[in-house]
Amino acid sequence: MIHPPPDKLLVSGEHGVDQLVEILELALGRLPEYHPDRALVLAKLCEALTYGSPLERRQALADEAIAIAEASGDDATIVRVLNDISYPLLVPQLLEQSLSHSADAMARAERLGDPVLTFWAASQRHTAAACSGNIDEVDRCLEILGELAAQLNQPTLNWRHLIMRSTRAQLAGDPTRAEELANEAFQIGNDGGEPDAAALFGAQMMSVTLQRGTLGELIPLIEQVAAEHPGVTPFMAALAMAHVENGQIDAACGLLQTFFASGLDLPVDATWTIGMNCYAEAAIECRDRTCAAPMLDRLRPWADRLSYSGVSAAGPVNHVLAGLASVLGRFDEADAYFVQSSELSTRIGAKFFLARTNLAWGRMLVERRAPGDLDRARDLLAKAHGAAVAHGYGVIERRATDALQQVAG
Repeated sequence: MIHPPPDKLLVSGEHGVDQLVEILELALGRLPEYHPDRALVLAKLCEALTYGSPLERRQALADEAIAIAEASGDDATIVRVLNDISYPLLVPQLLEQSLSHSADAMARAERLGDPVLTFWAASQRHTAAACSGNIDEVDRCLEILGELAAQLNQPTLNWRHLIMRSTRAQLAGDPTRAEELANEAFQIGNDGGEPDAAALFGAQMMSVTLQRGTLGELIPLIEQVAAEHPGVTPFMAALAMAHVENGQIDAACGLLQTFFASGLDLPVDATWTIGMNCYAEAAIECRDRTCAAPMLDRLRPWADRLSYSGVSAAGPVNHVLAGLASVLGRFDEADAYFVQSSELSTRIGAKFFLARTNLAWGRMLVERRAPGDLDRARDLLAKAHGAAVAHGYGVIERRATDALQQVAG
């Protein structure tokens, strides 16, 4: 689901962000060209511009910050810069760079023996690794984060660690544990005065309710947030997905039409993949061929990625590619994407996303009806239904039940 980054400024503080940008730009005007402090200010400005700025501007700020930091030869400065620019540049086309930068930051922080810098480097590394589907690296980073959080016992670090553990539970398909950890994180964050505690808790509960099949209950809240932040288009994507999960197809189709009229325009920032994922899920359930074709083209380059953040897990990109191809009647292409989504979900132990893939795959096979398809469909739908019953995935259980009735006998 859509989320603001846990250690960054939220869109709810847009006025504060504007003030911060103004201050940082003023500071840049007074710093010598190659002063190490300039690197830190440039990185902070890049971070402050995470939302609502062109990617090219953030890249230019990051490149200059890195160049100055590296010229200084100071590992601490380099790590601070790499940590600050990580989230603003966490976009699909720069993922390999993010993986390289985060690995560099962790190695330098560990050499320095600085536990706080190591914590934040591991946090950024965790998210980039998750997007690439490297679950072993995700868990390694979480282990490091847990050890450092326990060692330092700082409320902000404990809060951040619990948020990421909650997201990891989402990925595992355990909404009960994800909710427990989200509640614990919220308590620590709220008691510690973290201004983003409530917003991040709400974002995590959106993912929890999605897995339980009760996301529709949050539609009034999502509508309110979307109205309060009309410039943050991913909120509308989350609303479209909530409508289809709640069976309100007409409302979802209306949002899709508006999105299509905008040229499928989403800001190129860390929410892009998750926003596109939500709109794609809506297009699949609405059977919207007009939106499906351009969405398929835009998401195809990132087929092997995982839509994941430090706050929310949205599953394999291959899953929505398969669904979009199904809507377009390109069943062989869809079948290949379903295979890949199933393999990734199985490899990383993502029970909810595997059940969701099995459901959509089975429904596609029922529609295609090639030789042997109905037998395969029954098997996949039965697996989806069984997992949904076992883990409480409400919408998947209902849809699998309906689909199985169509192929009974």
